[in-house]
Amino acid sequence: MAKNEALVTTIALSMDNGSSHIKGIYDALDNTFIFPNVVSQPVGERFLLTEQGNPLDFLDVQITSPAIESEQYRHVYVGNLAIGDEGVVHEIVGDKAAQKKAQRPETMVTLLTGAAYAVAKKHEADIRRGVKRIKAAVQLGTGLPISEIAKFRTEFAAKITEGVHSVSFVTTPVYKGVTVELEFSLPIDIGIDDVSGVYDIEATSKSPLSHKGFGIADVGGVDMDIAFFRPGLELDQRHSTGTKIHLNDALENIRNEVNAEGEELIANTAELTQMLVNKEYEIYREGKVVFDMTNLVNRHMRILAEKVLKSARGAWKHVRYANEFWFIGGGAIVLQPWIEKLNAELGLPIRFDAVEYSQFRNARGTFLLLSHALETQPEVAVGKQPAADTSAAKTEDGTDSN
Repeated sequence: MAKNEALVTTIALSMDNGSSHIKGIYDALDNTFIFPNVVSQPVGERFLLTEQGNPLDFLDVQITSPAIESEQYRHVYVGNLAIGDEGVVHEIVGDKAAQKKAQRPETMVTLLTGAAYAVAKKHEADIRRGVKRIKAAVQLGTGLPISEIAKFRTEFAAKITEGVHSVSFVTTPVYKGVTVELEFSLPIDIGIDDVSGVYDIEATSKSPLSHKGFGIADVGGVDMDIAFFRPGLELDQRHSTGTKIHLNDALENIRNEVNAEGEELIANTAELTQMLVNKEYEIYREGKVVFDMTNLVNRHMRILAEKVLKSARGAWKHVRYANEFWFIGGGAIVLQPWIEKLNAELGLPIRFDAVEYSQFRNARGTFLLLSHALETQPEVAVGKQPAADTSAAKTEDGTDSN
C-alpha cells in the first residue's frame, strides 16, 4: 500500500445510541464497546503525558459531516474523556433530554465517533503498521424510540446515509492522526429500540417468548418504550407506546445534592449510573466515607420507580393477551430494586432481564437482524424487519448462550 493510500474496508455495525451510554457491536456478537453519552467542546490544547492507554477512554475527534452543521461540534471529546472536562459539556439531561433523539446533534456526534472507533479497532493492526486513512462502507443497524419512529425515521436515515462523514482522531492513543471516512447503508432501515431487544431475548433465553403474549419496557435515561407482542412475536402497533421518564434528570438531581456538600464528588450522571448499578452508595475520599447516598437515592429512585410502574400498568391494563411484563435496558438495571419492592405488594407477573445482558439487548437484537439481512437478503426492502436468526446466539455445542 502506498504511503498516502487509503485502506478500504467494510464493517457490519449495530449501535444503540442510549441517552446514558452508547453501545456498539461490530462484525460479531462478541465485538462490543460501550462509552458514556457525554460530549464536550474542549478548551485549549490537550497534552498527552503518555501514548499508552485504551483508545476508547480517550476519544478526541474532529468531525466533518453534512449531518452536523454547527462548528461547535467539529472538535469534541466524547465518552470518558469528556467526563469532568473544563470545556462546554453536553449530557442528555434538562433541555437536551427534551429534544428529539433524531434531531440532537449529539446523536450524530456519538454515532459517527462510535462508528469510527469500531473501524479503527477492527484495523488496529494495520494502524500500528502505519495506516493513517481508512475508507469504510458501514452496514449499520440502529434505532429510534417508539415515540419518534413514525415521524423522524426518514429524516434520521437521510442524515446518516447522505454523503461521506469524516472522523479524525486527534490525540487518541494508538489512533492518533488516523482519519476514517464513513459511508453508511441501512440494510434494515431505522429500527424501533424496544422491539430490537426482544429478538435477542428470543434468541438467547432458556424460556423463549415466541409462544407468549407479553409486554416489554425498555427503560432508558430519558425515554421508556413500551411494546406489546401477541404470540408469535407479532408486534401490537395499536397498544405499543412511548413516554419520557427523565431518569437522567433524577440522577442529575441526586448528583447536585451530593455535590452541594462543597466539592464535586460525582462528575456526571454516567458516573452516578455506574455507581448505582454496582450499588456503591458510599463515597470515599482519602480512605474515609465523606457521603452516604443511601437515603437520597432511595427517595429519588422510589419516586421514579412509581412513575415507571404506573406508566407500564397504564398501558398493560388495556392488553388482555399480555400475561407477563418485562423490563430491559440500562434504566431497568438501576430501578429494579425499587420496582421489585413496589411489586411485592402488587404481585404482578413482572420479569427483569439478566443484568449482564440487559444494557446490550437492543444492540444485540439489532445485530442479529442486521446479520440475518446481510446473510439472506442482499437487498433488504426498506421497512422490513426479518425474523431473528436464533442460531446466531447458540454456542458451539448447540446449547443456549445464557
